[in-house]
Amino acid sequence: MIITVEFKDFNEMLAFSEQLLGRTGESLKPAAQPEKMEQPAATPVTSSLPASQPTAAPTVQSAVTSPVAPKAPAVPTTVKEYTVDDLAKAAIPLMDAGGQQALVNLLSQFGVATLPQLPKEQYGAFATALRGLGAKI
Repeated sequence: MIITVEFKDFNEMLAFSEQLLGRTGESLKPAAQPEKMEQPAATPVTSSLPASQPTAAPTVQSAVTSPVAPKAPAVPTTVKEYTVDDLAKAAIPLMDAGGQQALVNLLSQFGVATLPQLPKEQYGAFATALRGLGAKI
């Protein structure tokens, strides 16, 4: 979609810009200008149009596009169901690596002395805690 905007003069364009930027009532301040550089002398412009024909006002065309919202990353919609065997298989490499005491402490945090005593509703939280110890589950 192309939108055509025509302005009568510079001040009208400036007012439109201020409104577009939400700066109604305050004027746009020009950006800090670098050191003044020597500019070439202006070349006079001559028109090949007869003097009796008026020149048309310049037309400004702007393509307006709506911003594209970033897509959210895919989130799994199912919850992984763990079994006591899944938890035990994940704990074995930790025990082999000398993490027996960490596993005993973890079980005590869940209020049990052995893995089979862990209630099924706590399997997910226990699996997360095992991951925190370095288990691959």
